[in-house]
Amino acid sequence: MGQTPIHRSSHGAPVRAPAREVHRLLADEDNWPRVFASFVHLENLGRDGGFDRIGMWGHYDGTVEHWVALRSVDEEALRVEFRPESLPPQLESMKRTWVVEPSADGGCVVRLEHEFRLKEEDAEAAATTLATVEGIALSEVAAVREAAELAALRPQALVTVEDTVTVEAPVGRVFAALYGAGEWPDHMEHVARAEVRGEGPGHTHVLELDTIEHHGGTFTTRAARVGLPDNKIAYKQLLLPPLGASHHVQWLLTEEGGTTRVRSVQTVVIKESGVAAVLGEGASTEAARGFVQSELSSKVRLILDAVKHRLEQDAK
Repeated sequence: MGQTPIHRSSHGAPVRAPAREVHRLLADEDNWPRVFASFVHLENLGRDGGFDRIGMWGHYDGTVEHWVALRSVDEEALRVEFRPESLPPQLESMKRTWVVEPSADGGCVVRLEHEFRLKEEDAEAAATTLATVEGIALSEVAAVREAAELAALRPQALVTVEDTVTVEAPVGRVFAALYGAGEWPDHMEHVARAEVRGEGPGHTHVLELDTIEHHGGTFTTRAARVGLPDNKIAYKQLLLPPLGASHHVQWLLTEEGGTTRVRSVQTVVIKESGVAAVLGEGASTEAARGFVQSELSSKVRLILDAVKHRLEQDAK
């Protein structure tokens, strides 16, 4: 009995950005949470033969889902290929390939190609699978185009905010205190409510916070969170203020001699249409950058400094 036929789908779009820059955007997994709305975090888990094993976490319907894909990157051909490590029961194989082709005008065309084979050929199952991958391709190609053109044409809208706190405590205790956000109202004066929901396999959940603002009132945030004990917590904000188009964060933990260093890296895309709404008519993107850097740094330091104070007081 022969193999079932391969089904193929391809969707592309022109991009006003250099081809190699678009390829780098796709080849660096740290970019994906700001490029694609559903992705919370990607992590390189090491090599398997000729492939990188990439852990992927996405937020869907109130929960964080996790899967692993095998990835190969071809720098010369400007291709990035993914194959899921585990397949749905009806599939024999599946491959997704990002292809970037330079254009004569200095831009490029980005394409997302799908190839899949069913275990048993069935016209209805093939049509359903094809419709699913085509829907994904249309939205993801559009997302890549938007992110690449923003980086090329409006780089000032992309902001990175870094803060570092050193805690005199072992890394395991620091990780537990940062990930265990349900206990924050007991130890952080500015946290009025912390609700953890949608806990999934491993260390994943959705966290909703009500924080007390320095000017009065409360502010509600909701984030999908991924914990990688004991060295990283990554999260993506799901409720964005008018000034933000995207906001994701990594807390990177390293220990040396019983002391833990926590480095917070926040990546924000400023929504141009929200600048005037927040800062007033005539406000510049540069002013918005300064505002975002100050606000986000102060908010994350409230959490990190509170954890530092609690753990160091407990050790006395």
